[in-house]
Amino acid sequence: MPNAPKLRFTVTTFCLAMIFVHAALFWAARRQVLSGSPDFRIFYTAGLMLRRGQGWVLYDDALQVSVEREFAPAAVARGGPLPYNHPPFEALVYLPLTYLPYLSAYGIWCVINIVVAVASVYWARSRFPTLFEKLGWIAMLLPFAYFPIAYALMQGQDSILLLALYTLAYLALRRKRDLQAGAWLGLGLFKYHLILPFAFILLLHRRWRALAGMSLVACVELAVSWALVGGRELLYYPHFAWQVNRQQAPGVIVPANMPNLRGLFTGWRGMNPPPHWVEIALAAASVLLLVWASRQWWPLDLSDEQRWDTGFSICVLVAYLVGYHSYNQDMSFLLLPLLLTVDRTLAFWKETSTSLKIVLGLTFLSPLYLLLTLQLSHDNLFSIVFLALAGCLAAGSTIQPRASVSSSRGLSGVPLR
Repeated sequence: MPNAPKLRFTVTTFCLAMIFVHAALFWAARRQVLSGSPDFRIFYTAGLMLRRGQGWVLYDDALQVSVEREFAPAAVARGGPLPYNHPPFEALVYLPLTYLPYLSAYGIWCVINIVVAVASVYWARSRFPTLFEKLGWIAMLLPFAYFPIAYALMQGQDSILLLALYTLAYLALRRKRDLQAGAWLGLGLFKYHLILPFAFILLLHRRWRALAGMSLVACVELAVSWALVGGRELLYYPHFAWQVNRQQAPGVIVPANMPNLRGLFTGWRGMNPPPHWVEIALAAASVLLLVWASRQWWPLDLSDEQRWDTGFSICVLVAYLVGYHSYNQDMSFLLLPLLLTVDRTLAFWKETSTSLKIVLGLTFLSPLYLLLTLQLSHDNLFSIVFLALAGCLAAGSTIQPRASVSSSRGLSGVPLR
């Protein structure tokens, strides 16, 4: 492992450089942000409609556009409307913010997201022993050096909340509290396309208590949604969400900007709409990848902490890759498996393959994200990086033989000082 002072200097310099890149991006886009272009406006719109008693027509396109024009007319005129295509219950979270002017609400939401990002790393700090031993509190800079987190902050997205919920679910699973883990995952169903793939893996492992916890919370969310928008609008929501995806409106649904399997299969010229055989191939590849990931993780076997964390990390990575609607900001929750991998890589630096170190470094390289986003307009190529990362982890790049691990780590699994 690199010596602590050199490692601390290198990581600090890298984090500050990436944060500077993110700040420069935010400054360059400040006019668009001030005019209401970020995604936050869909949440503000939904909260405003609920406050006005318009929940029963929450998914009315014309009404959504009309409300957006009230506080972001320039953004709507320039880039078109953004539809609120999230479940009804999530709009309730944003209702209190609508008592503030739009820009004030956006600023408060950014602060909340920053606190949640820091809290997520803090809660799981015991699972990153090498990081915190070698870096101290410098490790708390890592979330803001990770481009998807910075992009989620700029967009005012809800993706950082998903990071917190996956972190809490991970900690609960580590403690064999499956019901609690399922409840945390259930709260993340506002991004159901990124939760249900992981739930499918839990189903393959017959983790019934976790699935029960998720189902109980889902029932509560369903009841809340019914109370907010009524049965008719609730039944209309799946059609509305599917229609938004199928229409692929510019700036709203762009598979070329999705760093997942959908983007890799359909994010190319001439694929709007994609041929049926491509969609069938995508569905088959998604199922096969989920089954493969489930075979890399054995939730009940806690005898080898590193092997358990590696398997869990693969499953979370694959849950993102097979998610049907995943953008850069949605990669925020992947910070958890990435930090787990970084920690193990530092703990077993010499034993870790060069390929894993390179792929892991690419996930934190903000200029690469900007190149794919702004220059090539093909974020879908980043899915190859995550597929490579999952492959490196599965190949055992950071997993030592049990005897070697036990001899180099203490009873708690923390490297001996």
